[in-house]
Amino acid sequence: MLKVSVHTGDLELRTLANQVAVLDIAYAKQEAVADYMVALSLQRSGEMAPAKVAAYPRWSASLWDLVARALAQALYRTDTPPRSDKADRRCAYATRLCAVIERATANSRGVELGTMQLTQTGQRGHYRAVFREDILGERSGEFDYGCKDLNPAELLMRAICWALFGSDVPGPKPKLIIPPVLSIDGVDRFHIAALDEPARTGFQRYLAVRSHPDADCAMPAAADYVRFLMKG
Repeated sequence: MLKVSVHTGDLELRTLANQVAVLDIAYAKQEAVADYMVALSLQRSGEMAPAKVAAYPRWSASLWDLVARALAQALYRTDTPPRSDKADRRCAYATRLCAVIERATANSRGVELGTMQLTQTGQRGHYRAVFREDILGERSGEFDYGCKDLNPAELLMRAICWALFGSDVPGPKPKLIIPPVLSIDGVDRFHIAALDEPARTGFQRYLAVRSHPDADCAMPAAADYVRFLMKG
């Protein structure tokens, strides 16, 4: 399960006391193209009705991409939320906001996978957000956002969209990363360099943690990649 916590202030100062939203993302169906159940809780209004992200290809894009789509479903019950309002001098605003993605399983809790730091810069409603994550590194975006009643979960969704898609709404859903396959001595294999990130690093870690004989192989078996997509 992934847990996304949103806090006022800076990352190093986050506590339960300044937590303003929590998003839980868990598998409804764990396959190469997975379904996720989504639960969003807001400090001011409590827990919202559960939502679902359907047919999302695993290991295909930034974790923040999945978070943005989960927030869109939780807030608007759609993959395509409406455009945001324009900022003006009367809009509500946040001076600083941060968010953290953590992985929790039966064997490990609180493994940090990604962070976000958002800062209002210059005029009211103008923000800069910096996203960092384990495999894909750092991305950032600057944007204007304003509304009469600030929702930190929606502000996070808009920030992700600007950093990843250059727009205030999510772009097209990513495609499942499938490399071309060659038959070598009767075994279907593929060149590891043909995999885009984050699938390449994720698959290499999957093999390494299992001490798989192909962990350092340039041409691993396609069957192992299928197993990784299904359950890795």
